[in-house]
Amino acid sequence: MANALRKQVEGMRDWLVEIRRTIHMHPELGFEEVETSKLVAGWLERFGLEVRKGWAKTGVVGLLTGQRPGKTIGIRADMDALPLEEANIVPYASKEKGKMHACGHDVHVAILLGVAKFFSCIPNQVKGNIKWIFQPAEEGGGGGRVMVDEGVLDSPKVDAIFATHVFPFLSVGKVGIYEQEALAAMDRFTIRIIGKGAHAATPHVSKDPILAAGHLITQLHSIVSRNINPLDSAVMTIGEVHGGTAFNVIPDTVELSGSIRALSPQVRLELKRRIEQITQGIGSSYAVDYRLDLEEGYPALVNDPEMSQLVALACAKGIGMENVEVLRPFMGSEDFAYYLQRCPGSFFRLGVRNETKGIIHSYHSSLFDVDEEVLPFGVEMFVRIIDQYLELGLT
Repeated sequence: MANALRKQVEGMRDWLVEIRRTIHMHPELGFEEVETSKLVAGWLERFGLEVRKGWAKTGVVGLLTGQRPGKTIGIRADMDALPLEEANIVPYASKEKGKMHACGHDVHVAILLGVAKFFSCIPNQVKGNIKWIFQPAEEGGGGGRVMVDEGVLDSPKVDAIFATHVFPFLSVGKVGIYEQEALAAMDRFTIRIIGKGAHAATPHVSKDPILAAGHLITQLHSIVSRNINPLDSAVMTIGEVHGGTAFNVIPDTVELSGSIRALSPQVRLELKRRIEQITQGIGSSYAVDYRLDLEEGYPALVNDPEMSQLVALACAKGIGMENVEVLRPFMGSEDFAYYLQRCPGSFFRLGVRNETKGIIHSYHSSLFDVDEEVLPFGVEMFVRIIDQYLELGLT
């Protein structure tokens, strides 16, 4: 069956490319994936799956109930694009101004539809259930959390769940796994320093928020180097600084915003605690007021080690263990974390890099693209994972 599996998947190549390019040309932002949702639901219905729409506004769930009892496996794809203008000169470039699939979610959707097409041809061989989850708003909107809160892992209860993300740092044809800790928790902070403005010639009558902000920036960046164990992981990034309107005027306020990232709950809490302490101290030292807003983001994404091992073994049956790489944790964040808080599973990577074709750009770049060989490859890897977990005996 192994060769037959690959042959059947390879036969989908042109269809998979068409699906991916259709989605790529018509990107939709988080919770606005109306047309993408229609496309997904239409194909799932055509494949004979039970289809449930309207999850988290635009999410879609497909269910294939096996003819024999068994476990329920879930597989998930995100559907949203980014507010970014595409710079690629390709026939399938985005037609929507200021919107682009710059993170590969179009690929994820096409691959999961390919998996649905594969199993729709052999429904009698399925033992247990397969649940397809197409979610909105991964890019900061927390669509995964909404789906989980609405009960997407119930009826039937999902016993294990798997998701992938394309990886521009790994060559096409390779799979990357995280044994346990995979991605970081991320929280956003905004600090508004409130001082007293004055003319540049009379700084002594001001309460200078720019001076305070300069010292605050320096001290915030000391948190990771001086408060976090070097063997733990943490990132502090200040991405925005706004203040002042003229070169010869000390402003009333300055605003900073940035993010903190951590792999463990303890480090995450320590980062928040120290931000508050340092900001309070700067306020006292420079006689300025402040307002600190901490906005909680996604939790850390932690794989179940047994499920990660299952992914590695299943994929290796098709590509050899030499093409399955164990990756170090990545300090980005992903809302698949919410699913893994509720049931065991694993988040893995599919390589899309091809330097010969010039496919080398990272996520969220206006030049991001993928080697479309990943489409049938990704379908095969998911089929092998499902086969391994449900013990179907296909490969």
